[in-house]
Amino acid sequence: MPESLTSTNGIIYPLIDYRPMFGKVDKNTVLNNVHKALRASDLQFEVKEGGMVILSAMGDDLPIGMMIIADDDNRTLNIYCYLMFDIPEDARAKLIPELNTINNSINNGGFYMDDSEPKIYFKIVQSYFDRAPSVATIQHLVMIAFKTVDVNDGKLKGLIPASAIKRDYMYS
Repeated sequence: MPESLTSTNGIIYPLIDYRPMFGKVDKNTVLNNVHKALRASDLQFEVKEGGMVILSAMGDDLPIGMMIIADDDNRTLNIYCYLMFDIPEDARAKLIPELNTINNSINNGGFYMDDSEPKIYFKIVQSYFDRAPSVATIQHLVMIAFKTVDVNDGKLKGLIPASAIKRDYMYS
């Protein structure tokens, strides 16, 4: 490993042996703050194997699911919202340009489609390399995720032909 890095303008920067000030942050510390944030926000949730947190909320027009995962390998807290309707195979190509347009208009997080599932997801990420995200930060990120999905889900669902949407009578 080199002892220094040279920037593009020729300045040499010594590499620092970085160690977090207060020790290594781990998944359990982060998930503990997630639980506190969700309780403080009066959100009901359940914890699955591996610590994954699952919850849902009702948007203005459609329900929104959420998964929160602490990824110790990458030291990130990953918040995924998923739209509670399936995307038919023939509608996927039509949605890609719209997802790109929406992603260019938001500053935090992004929408994407997973090839293995017929769903649209929204993902927002917070690093926890040197310290755990605070309860307030987690509350803020959860609300950003829910609001961003709520603002855009109707527009995305509107791009799918009505005949292709599987009706969920619980939310109709």
